Amino acid sequence: MGVSLSHGVYKATGSENEDGEITSTSEESKFAYPSVFAEYNTGTVSIGVEVIPGSVTTDQASRTDINLGDTNGVGNDGTTSGVTNTAEVSISQHVTLYGLVPIMDSGAYVKAGISRMNVKTNESLATGSTYGDVEGVQGLHASLGYQHDTGGAFFRAEIGYSEYDNVSVKGSNSHTVQADIEGKYARISIGHTF
Repeated sequence: MGVSLSHGVYKATGSENEDGEITSTSEESKFAYPSVFAEYNTGTVSIGVEVIPGSVTTDQASRTDINLGDTNGVGNDGTTSGVTNTAEVSISQHVTLYGLVPIMDSGAYVKAGISRMNVKTNESLATGSTYGDVEGVQGLHASLGYQHDTGGAFFRAEIGYSEYDNVSVKGSNSHTVQADIEGKYARISIGHTF
C-alpha cells in the first residue's frame, strides 16, 4: 500500500467536424496529480490497483475568432466583433490495474497496466453549444522504474508512457469532436509492505 505523486506531459490531437468542415489541432498540457495504490506480491510479480482520487483538470485552452461575417459565414468584412471560445477537460474515476515485474535482484522493474476513466468537458462557446461527457475511456500504460527497500517500507521512482482510446463527443449543435490522448510521466512513490 502506498501513495504516489506524478508529473505528466500529455498531448491531445483532435479534430472537429462542423457540418462537414473539419478543423484539426493539437494541445499539450503539463500537470501533477496524486494517486494511491495497493498491491499483492505473488513472489514473481506484484499485482496492484492504483486510483487517482477526485479529478484532474487540464489547463484551459482558448481561441478567439474575429472577422466572422454573418451567421452563414458570408461577408467577413470585419464588422462583427470577435468572440473567445474556451474549453478544458476534467478526468475522474481513473482506476488502473497493473502488474509489476522485478528485473532480477537489481531493484529495477517494469510495470504495465490498463486503466479506465471518465472524461468531462467544460466549455464556454460563442455558439452556446455544449459537449457531452464520456465514460469508460480505456488506457494502456508502461513504465520502467527502480525500487529501494528500507525495512518494511519502499521508495520508487519511475518514468512511463500512457495512451488512451480515441475520445469522441457530440455537441448540442451536432458538431463532433474526436481526440487521441497520449503522454509521458515521471512518478515517485512511497509504500509499506505488510
